Amino acid sequence: MTLNIFMDNVETQLKSRVDSFVAELSALVRQAALEAVANTLKSAGGAPAPSVAKAPAPAAPAGGKKRGPAPAPAKAAPKAPAKAAKAAPKAAAPAAPAAAAPKRKAGQKRSPDEIVKTTGELLTYITKNSGQRIEEIAKGVGHSTKELTLPVKKLLNDKKIVAKGEKRATRYFLAGKA
Repeated sequence: MTLNIFMDNVETQLKSRVDSFVAELSALVRQAALEAVANTLKSAGGAPAPSVAKAPAPAAPAGGKKRGPAPAPAKAAPKAPAKAAKAAPKAAAPAAPAAAAPKRKAGQKRSPDEIVKTTGELLTYITKNSGQRIEEIAKGVGHSTKELTLPVKKLLNDKKIVAKGEKRATRYFLAGKA
């Protein structure tokens, strides 16, 4: 009988501690979510973010003892160094060559002249470096693989080059020399 009373007491204490732990975690999660929303509003709109109310301190567990050290107060990151850090990589970026063509706007099609030029560069590169994959060719020519898709299709259709392999393992050769 004494054992049952002892077990009930232990169960009650465990349940009490688990409940207080869950309440403490809920308060911390709620506070973190509010801070994240406030930071997002600050950085996105430039408008003053609403003040974030701190979560109420959790009640002390039964027995008056606390587990572990007190949580450290949240630190707000200073805004000025973040902007300076973002600006630094832009300043360190190498300048574009003077002979480079002006960049197109997002979604803007390439001109037929530009496609013909890229197709010629591609054919010249494949002639000199037969048997390479499209990633290697793109690196050598200085274009993205996406930009080379149409010129490759044109060269394959005109039977100036041949492709061997599948998917990313496809290698391109000059027609007649494969």
